[in-house]
Amino acid sequence: MIEGYMKWGKINNSLDLFRSMPSKNEFSWNVVILGLVKAEELSVARRLLHEMPSKNEKVWNGLIHGYAKRGFPGMALCLFKECINWDFNEMGGASHIDSFVLATALGACADARGLDLGKQIHARIIVDEVEVDSVLASSLVNMYGKGGDLDSASYILSRMQNPDNFSLSALISAYSNCGRMDDARKIFNIITDPCIVLWNSMIAAHVACDKVSEALLLFEEMHREGVIGDSSTLSSVLNASASAHGVKNCLQVHAYGSKLGLLDDLIVASALIDTYAKCGCPNEAAKVFNELKIHDTVLLNSMITIYFNCNRIEDARRLFESMPCKSLISWNSMIIGLNQNGCPVEALDLFYRMNRMMDFRMDKFSFSSVISACASIASFELGEQIFARAVIAGIDCDQIISTSLIDFYCKCGFVTDARKLFDQMMKSDEQLEKYYEIGIVIMVHGDEKDLVLLPTVARTQNEEGFLLGLNQDEKALQITSNNRYSMAKSS
Repeated sequence: MIEGYMKWGKINNSLDLFRSMPSKNEFSWNVVILGLVKAEELSVARRLLHEMPSKNEKVWNGLIHGYAKRGFPGMALCLFKECINWDFNEMGGASHIDSFVLATALGACADARGLDLGKQIHARIIVDEVEVDSVLASSLVNMYGKGGDLDSASYILSRMQNPDNFSLSALISAYSNCGRMDDARKIFNIITDPCIVLWNSMIAAHVACDKVSEALLLFEEMHREGVIGDSSTLSSVLNASASAHGVKNCLQVHAYGSKLGLLDDLIVASALIDTYAKCGCPNEAAKVFNELKIHDTVLLNSMITIYFNCNRIEDARRLFESMPCKSLISWNSMIIGLNQNGCPVEALDLFYRMNRMMDFRMDKFSFSSVISACASIASFELGEQIFARAVIAGIDCDQIISTSLIDFYCKCGFVTDARKLFDQMMKSDEQLEKYYEIGIVIMVHGDEKDLVLLPTVARTQNEEGFLLGLNQDEKALQITSNNRYSMAKSS
């Protein structure tokens, strides 16, 4: 009955029946815990594992694999350590940790970049004389490769009689991550008939190393060899086309993806839209977007930015309002886009709404963009209030915010304070110097009504409506921020 409920997805019924059992044997514990793992109820499965009076290798292996498979390598490794301790304390080291769970643990080490722990697992494999099959050897190559120990990865690969594609791909990726493309190419060239996985690894490696021309040539070579690409291939080639601003390549890949029926894949669609946008074809990007049946938040955010870049403000606004789930990036994209398209008051209004509605912390881009909006309308009081919130958030010293603040002080007529802020910054670069010089130019040559005086439009929009509801502590911080860069006057 418990197993039946699990298979039908009735997890609560299964758990209720399990809890009501007067006595539970090892089989019933295994069924319910492994059923929960399969249903991705990992936290519940883990609690039951800790309640299980007599644990066994099967449930340990299942839960470790479950966490690793679903993208929680850190938790998988914690459970692996608990399993090792259980084996030592409860079983006297007599239980057999098979190569499957060892390979899973090594994969988790690779994903978490846990080279030291991976070496310890490798040492246990040697001490326990575990037979290193192709799966375990591939996992070791992958772990050492991602951990940056290329000598060990290469050594293990050389000891394998018939290295599989996963091992070769892992080593190619590892070499490319270290910029050793010649070594990656040597590995690739020794393979007589490389599969799509290896072609993808080589193309992606060249893109990652900014060798976009070589990546595109590899794609052409792959096509001539009769190897059919997949979504990973198209994504990498599109990224190369975007970097090279090659609209012709983009059109060709678009046609190729359509022929293979891959355009509904969100990864491919996102890469295609991004490439068209970077190649200066926003209308083509919008056309691809409109033909999609499903969208995710990342893609929607990209389209908001694209719409703003081609001055389609209403399209961006409609898309934003239609989003069922808005991320912080969604709000930031709208605020930045509105401000860059000459709508600073609307940007401030959206920030006020964002501040009221959002249940997560704003970041440096949120504050930087809205300070820039305040600079656009020379609203000194409102800009200082927003900066006070950045102080509260503990990111007031961030270089991005400081850069916006310099521009803000210049446009509001406080050039001396802008210069003092610039001098006090721990790090300065050419971009900051440029901002300061632009502020001086605006002060000298700009229109007076755009600089010092608060514009009439801000007053008519009721500037008080943008106030952020500071409490007494926040008001004190606002006073601090107002005087932050004026202290030198008294020294």
